[in-house]
Amino acid sequence: MSSSFSRFAGLLVALTVLVAGHGAFAACDPETALYEDEFDFLDVSWGSADDSILINDDALQIRGSGGVVNLETKTKAADVCVDVTIEEAEKVSDSPAGVVFWWQDWQNYYAVFVWSDGWIEVRRMEDGESKTLFTQETDALNAGAGAVNNIELTLQPKDATLIVNGTEVRRFKAKRPKDGGAVGLYGISPDGAPATFSFDNLIVNAR
Repeated sequence: MSSSFSRFAGLLVALTVLVAGHGAFAACDPETALYEDEFDFLDVSWGSADDSILINDDALQIRGSGGVVNLETKTKAADVCVDVTIEEAEKVSDSPAGVVFWWQDWQNYYAVFVWSDGWIEVRRMEDGESKTLFTQETDALNAGAGAVNNIELTLQPKDATLIVNGTEVRRFKAKRPKDGGAVGLYGISPDGAPATFSFDNLIVNAR
């Protein structure tokens, strides 16, 4: 996984679309969830904690660069909700927090990335090649270090809808893997300026 990241790839595409202004919500319900986690502790389904992925203040925290996936979240269609916080980032433009979906392996997955200065991007990794689906600045994001942003995804077989803090940002074409995929959490920052990312209140409902 690279320690640097360009949010401006695909920017020309993003500039043609405005943020939708109406409220929208994924159907996330902890009572009927396929998987839900308030991160009071690190469940075995996430693997073992280490110096870069751990539980801190009742949240899953990623320090530096790293990603973790939970195979219990694997579905063919789902509603996904999670609170994302960039706790601190010395180099803001190189330090996004990510929500991974339709993960098959680290060579094949989709991810939503958010920055603490109000930018958001969706990327697809296919056979190890990364492609930007769109990049845009949005007022729907709460900007600044320590700001909490609720990221919601409605995943359908042929498309997905991204919702930020209750506002629909974009519906976009996405190709679901034949057997579905899992949900994960991700953070990227430069080796010389490691950032800290926190994730909480993860809910995954099968559709």
